[in-house]
Amino acid sequence: MDQFKVEMKKEVCIILLILTWQSLIAQEGLQIGASVTTGLQVQTHRSKTTGIWSSQSGYGFSFGVPVKYWTSKTRALNTGIDYEYVAYDNWANNTIVSSTRYHSFHIPITYNLNLVSSWYASFGTGLNYLFRNRTFSPANNVDISSITNPFQPYLSLGINTFGGRGNGFFELGIQARYHFLDLWKKSHSTFLVTTSKILSLDLVMRFYLGI
Repeated sequence: MDQFKVEMKKEVCIILLILTWQSLIAQEGLQIGASVTTGLQVQTHRSKTTGIWSSQSGYGFSFGVPVKYWTSKTRALNTGIDYEYVAYDNWANNTIVSSTRYHSFHIPITYNLNLVSSWYASFGTGLNYLFRNRTFSPANNVDISSITNPFQPYLSLGINTFGGRGNGFFELGIQARYHFLDLWKKSHSTFLVTTSKILSLDLVMRFYLGI
């Protein structure tokens, strides 16, 4: 009988601890989920001798684990980690003649501020770490990681809508990013004659588990 009472007390304590932990998580407003992003990329170039601008368009996508922390009912901090892929293709007669492709890990740090109803403004910063960078052509497959600046911090601005969906919450938004460091290392010859910066416009889709 005494052993039964001891076991009952243990079970009650465990239940209370679980309920307390869940309550703390709910009060803190922490949400974790999954994200998928598609986007258009533009690599801008400006000649340091003539000042002439040019650009190259590309495309990309990312997926990962977003984390949202509500600091109040109308404000939230967003972070997480994503894998991101970006490609810049050169075409001739409907055939790809060359392509430059970048693989990176992406850590955003943005702040959401409620505007009206379910709509939020999003602004902040983040960092892409480029870990695999290659240029392809019919005759060559070249690793350009040694001349690429692997750290690409950026500033971001966007708008999104957030609401309940089923057993969780769905977020849909548009985000613009400006990577303000040059794409090439200072030791690379291209850096001496031109600047290369990245602009992107992303369609962001995130699903968070309910709390």
